[in-house]
Amino acid sequence: MNTTGRSILRVKVQARARKTGIERLGPEEFRIKITTPPVKGAANREVIKLLADYLDVPPSSLEIVRGKTSTQKLIAVTFPSP
Repeated sequence: MNTTGRSILRVKVQARARKTGIERLGPEEFRIKITTPPVKGAANREVIKLLADYLDVPPSSLEIVRGKTSTQKLIAVTFPSP
């Protein structure tokens, strides 16, 4: 994963899971389990929050570019300049 500039991550989301967690499947691929139901964008907000914590970046640096209503998402990450 590129740690400067911008990267695109492939994310598979499982909403309404028993417990929350992130599993790294590859350099730019993740599986995220959240307990939040996919209602009115709540699940997407939870995904952004968890992924931002995992990557140690502010949530504002993440953007869902594809899949806002799907379990398969492409999320752009803009890393701060050193």
